[in-house]
Amino acid sequence: MAVQNTTGSMVGYQRRLQDYFNYKNLFNIIGWGVLALVVLFVLVPAATNGNWQPFSIWSTWTFLLDGLWVTLQVAFYSVILSMIFGVILALGRLSNNPIISVPSVVFIEVVRALPSYLIIFYAFIGLPKIGVKLDAIWFAVIGLTIYTSAILAEVVRAGILSVEKGQLEAAYSLGLRPYQTLYLIVMPQALRRMVPSIVSQLITLTKDTSLAAIIALQELTRKGQQLYQFNGNILETMFIVGMIYFVVCYILSLISSKLEVKRPR
Repeated sequence: MAVQNTTGSMVGYQRRLQDYFNYKNLFNIIGWGVLALVVLFVLVPAATNGNWQPFSIWSTWTFLLDGLWVTLQVAFYSVILSMIFGVILALGRLSNNPIISVPSVVFIEVVRALPSYLIIFYAFIGLPKIGVKLDAIWFAVIGLTIYTSAILAEVVRAGILSVEKGQLEAAYSLGLRPYQTLYLIVMPQALRRMVPSIVSQLITLTKDTSLAAIIALQELTRKGQQLYQFNGNILETMFIVGMIYFVVCYILSLISSKLEVKRPR
C-alpha cells in the first residue's frame, strides 16, 4: 500500500512538473531570463554610468512628446481607415461573385506577405511619381492602412464566420434579405467578438508607426534618433523611447482585456 502511495505521489509530482514546464511557461521563463540579463549587463551599467542629464530638462520631454503625438495620430487614422477597408475586403472575400472575391483574396494574401516597412517606403517613393503629393504623415497612414486592412480583413472574416449558421437560416425564414441579415444579425455579433483582436492589432499598429522613421516622419522613434545623435546617448534615449511605447501599448492591452471580459456571451 505504501509503495502504491509513493508511486501515485511520484506520478502526480511528475505531472505537476510537466504542467509547470509546458511550452508557455518555458517561454515565460526564457523571457524573464533574457530580461534579467539585459537588466544586469545593459541597464544597470547604463543607469550608473550613462548620460541621463538631458532627461532632467523639460524641453527634452516636450521634444519626445511631440513625436508621441504624431505617433498617436498615425495610429488613430490608420486604424479607422483599416477597419473600413478591412470590412470591405472581408465581405469581398466572402462574396460568391468571383469578380469580387478573387481580387480581394489576391490583395489580402499579397499584402500580408509583404513587410509593412516596404509598403510605407513604396507609398512614400511611388505615389509622388504619379502626382500624389502629401505630407509624410499621410504616406505613413497610407502604408500602414494598406497593410493593416489586409490583416483586419481576416479578423473580420473570422468574426463573420463565427456566427452560427442557424441564426442565418432563422433570419432568412423571417423574410430578411441577405444585406439585412448581415447588418442586423451578423455584424453586431461579429464586431463584439472581434473587439479584443482589433485592439490587439491596434497595439501592433502603434508599434509599427516606428517604421515611418524611414521616411523621416517626426514620430517618436525619429525624435529619439535625433535626440541621441545630438546628445550621444543612444542606449539611454532608446530606453526612454521604449518605455513610452510600453506605457501606451500596455494601456491598450488593459483595454483589450477589459473588453474581452465584459463582452456579451
